[in-house]
Amino acid sequence: MADTALSVLLFDDDRGDTALTVRHRNRDTVAALGAEIEAVMGDADASGNRPPLQRHSTRAWPLRALAGLRDRVLRGSPWWRRALCYVVLGLPLVVWLPPDPFLGLLAWLLLPAGIALLRMWVGMADLDTRWVMWRRGVTVRATYEEDPFMEATNSCVAHFRTLDGQEITAHPALRGCRDEIRYDPQDPSRVLAPTRAAWLGIALAAFCVSGFWGVVLSLPAILWLLDLLTRPF
Repeated sequence: MADTALSVLLFDDDRGDTALTVRHRNRDTVAALGAEIEAVMGDADASGNRPPLQRHSTRAWPLRALAGLRDRVLRGSPWWRRALCYVVLGLPLVVWLPPDPFLGLLAWLLLPAGIALLRMWVGMADLDTRWVMWRRGVTVRATYEEDPFMEATNSCVAHFRTLDGQEITAHPALRGCRDEIRYDPQDPSRVLAPTRAAWLGIALAAFCVSGFWGVVLSLPAILWLLDLLTRPF
């Protein structure tokens, strides 16, 4: 057993032996899993002899929490590293730079929530899909029919053929006003019907729900940045 990996050999009379490797970023979790497997194997022993008690040392709670945070930052999602940089570098900057420290602290606290709400608005309005379709999408003719199984929220099903001859069946978010559809060459099941008015209504409604509050929460950061740029050096 390595620090962050556990190798288990599975025995099967019909299929033979199979090696299984379990990996985890926390070595304490790997050690605990190995101890549990050994205990289960000892309980299943036909002789009835239990294995000797094994003791594993672990860190106290504050040190274990810091070690878990370190593993998340080093091996986890890149958002953990970005959040750490924002906390470590952002707070001293907004406090020490010339603009009002209270405004800087307020902007530092509210900016992540504002960005998260704006990102939610982009997802709700499907702006990222439209950007992909505008950048690399391909427009083809499609035929529409009603979905007999109602597998999606939209009851419309689109059938079209890609440029390389594949037959694709997809559920577009909206029914296009023309018999055309735009698909992503890297993922043909990702389609977009060329509607405008209905999509703008959805984008406006989503902006009222989340995008507006994202702008409001981002205003202190914008004001703080403008104050910093307009100050004489």
